[in-house]
Amino acid sequence: MGMGLGRGMIAQVLAGRFRRATRWLPSLVLAMAGAGIVLIMVVGPDAGARTADISVTVTGDEAMGKDLKELVDTSEKQQPSSGQAITILQMAQAHQAQVIAALRSRATVAATIAGHPVDDPAALDAIEAQPETQPVPVAFTVETGPVYKVANLDIEPAAPGAPLPAIDRAKLTLAPGQPADSAAILATQAAVLQQLQAQSYALAALNRREVVVDHATHEVHVTYFFDEGPPAKMGPVNFAGSENIKTPFLQRRVPFAEGEPYNPAKVQGLRDSLTGLGVFSAVRVKPATQLNERGEIPLDVELVDRLPRTFGFGAAYETQLGGSVNAFWLHRNLFGEAESLRLSGEVNHIGQGSLTNPGFAFIAAFRKPDWWLRNQDLTAEASALSEILPAYNRQAILLGVGLERSFSPQLRGRAGLTGEFSTIERNGVSQNYRLLGIPLGLTLDRTNNALDPSRGFRLALNLTPYFDVGNISDQFAVIRATGSTYFDFSDSGRSVLAMRGSFGTIPNAQFNAIPPDKLFYAGGGGSVRGFAYQSAGPRDAYLNPLGGASVVEGSLEFRQRIGASWGAVAFIDAGSAYTPVWPDFSAMAPRVGTGVGARYYTDFGPIRVDVGFPLNPRAGDAPVGLYVSLGQSF
Repeated sequence: MGMGLGRGMIAQVLAGRFRRATRWLPSLVLAMAGAGIVLIMVVGPDAGARTADISVTVTGDEAMGKDLKELVDTSEKQQPSSGQAITILQMAQAHQAQVIAALRSRATVAATIAGHPVDDPAALDAIEAQPETQPVPVAFTVETGPVYKVANLDIEPAAPGAPLPAIDRAKLTLAPGQPADSAAILATQAAVLQQLQAQSYALAALNRREVVVDHATHEVHVTYFFDEGPPAKMGPVNFAGSENIKTPFLQRRVPFAEGEPYNPAKVQGLRDSLTGLGVFSAVRVKPATQLNERGEIPLDVELVDRLPRTFGFGAAYETQLGGSVNAFWLHRNLFGEAESLRLSGEVNHIGQGSLTNPGFAFIAAFRKPDWWLRNQDLTAEASALSEILPAYNRQAILLGVGLERSFSPQLRGRAGLTGEFSTIERNGVSQNYRLLGIPLGLTLDRTNNALDPSRGFRLALNLTPYFDVGNISDQFAVIRATGSTYFDFSDSGRSVLAMRGSFGTIPNAQFNAIPPDKLFYAGGGGSVRGFAYQSAGPRDAYLNPLGGASVVEGSLEFRQRIGASWGAVAFIDAGSAYTPVWPDFSAMAPRVGTGVGARYYTDFGPIRVDVGFPLNPRAGDAPVGLYVSLGQSF
């Protein structure tokens, strides 16, 4: 078949589908002093490092050659071409694999290093034989040919004259007029099978594939022949491998009934239902390869238990609030049905006051999955805390019980009952509060990742009516709506634009009657960076935050991955709290902050370091804010 490079594929690879293989030694030095943390990264090449001199020669398609050279240049920037001899060789082999993947078998590629093919066992010796000061030559030679395009695409039943379910061709990778590369042909075959299976033909299979090439016209005729098999039903589910979870509980987690029409989405739903319990390190669902006597597809599920107990710890820092350290202990399976108990503690306000009087929080949280109904969890929580904040100091005991229900994988709702007993000191005056709350919430999450989203959006609406236990007629309600959305410009999660907006109000309440901890505040690492926590809003004559009956916030952040583990961000935040129940921009413009940050990506989420600067500071506002925590800002 003729050959040619698809410019779309080059663009995809240029967008960031490379992985760094550098052997440079990064070292991270953290020094904490006075105002904050100084983060220093020293990067340098290995001792005795060599460098590579990469050249690309393309014959045939000149436009493709330009793209291919840009591809190699971009790869060089992401994977530095220096290091020991073995590193140089591995770099050349990685570049060769990337070029071949981009070409998709539509051109021939020859890669040499120090005059030897990169896969030649003698290549390493040839590199080491060269003087260390002399660049190691790496040459790529690519020969292209004409681009062959699809003339027609036919999908037929294997048995002549037999009916074949309808196929939505708009969802197929391949179409007439497109380049006929092998990857697209195979992807289209897989897409047809997926559509057949989604129509209950679980045993659908490719009978044969015919690809006829017309070298005179540079056209390709592609025909698929499929055996759809009989329509299938969802069958019984058999569990194996778990020693800690009760089988009747697992059977109740099955999200379909036997005899329902077969659909791969239901198989995936079963997998997600089990994975979401958090008690298994592996979940493997294997549909049978033939129907049972009732026309059903039995499913075998192999489970691997996680350790039932775990513990962890963390730390965070914010310039105006100081540091905090926390730890937790978790039991994932108390009684054999994935009931969890989490005990956690935190000490905060470190470095911002007396060492003998830090803030703290101790929390015990229990969760019982599938209480009464599948996908409905019972929750209970008790906590004791001491908060030392710019707006107030608070000591409190909180008790709560509630229900959380999943209406779909993306939509969750919650309702509960809470009791709060607190003493709040503000400007030297203390007051006791006894509140009964009814927290209600609805969350729609269509993002692709909980800790580090790159696509989709989130919407959250929370409403909590509060009643004074001593005077039930003394009541108010706190309402807040928050949304965020994410745009992936690279199709690989490496270049992401994130946006967030939030609005809150406490309607029909006297401002002075609202407890200070229930008012809205803006400013800080999760709000308007560059401004101290709670400082973006009304203040008294001594510049202490007063809080507000309403709040509005907005954020715009660009996130760029750098290599395999690092990332950088640039952001601008705006927002403020307001005394009226609706924001009054004529009385006070929103505070605006901007800055940059660094990310280090781990298996449990990104470590975040942000530096924010206020663009419209007021008297008493610090010129810079530093924020260190786990997870993205939103």
